[in-house]
Amino acid sequence: MRRPRKHPRYILARHRFERTVTLREDALYKPFLVTFALLLISMIIVFPTSIFDQTIPGVMAVLRQLVGWMSLSAVATLFVLPVSVFDIELIRIFSDSARYSDLTVGGIILFAVFADTLFASVGYRFTRTLRNLFMRKVKRRTVEVSNVRLQKYGNIGMFIFAVTPLPFTAAIYTAGALRLNRLGFLVAVSSARLIKYCA
Repeated sequence: MRRPRKHPRYILARHRFERTVTLREDALYKPFLVTFALLLISMIIVFPTSIFDQTIPGVMAVLRQLVGWMSLSAVATLFVLPVSVFDIELIRIFSDSARYSDLTVGGIILFAVFADTLFASVGYRFTRTLRNLFMRKVKRRTVEVSNVRLQKYGNIGMFIFAVTPLPFTAAIYTAGALRLNRLGFLVAVSSARLIKYCA
């Protein structure tokens, strides 16, 4: 008994270089279900009209705060901005010692490191698409500096870009274009962000 194929099956076309991809119907179920579940969860968190706001209002408030921080991290990591909006928010949090305890600040730092590493990974993975969208108006000198340093130092250079005020976003897209070692890239970004936010 033959197992069903998991990969798309190619049908030979008339011309040698043309290929038509056919997908099984059940191959679309999983992406649709995941998309629907994510949409449902985001609607519950973002809009304060669900039944959960009456039963667990404190948990919903925390989830909304985490979603807000995730969006700030996404903007700061994937968009080329002169100042990181996420850094401004974290400075505001760290200066409010009456509201946030040391343990809470430690949790926020770990979450910020996780969010920045996650979106840096997204930028690394989809470099070509995101670079065309967000790097059009970036100065050529900025791109050249990140290109030269990452070619010379590799993921050590990525660590320096992530821990200092150097253009972090340009370095992410350059690392993706150069195809630096992915594990080394993630370790460099996460450790550098941890040091930066703790400092």
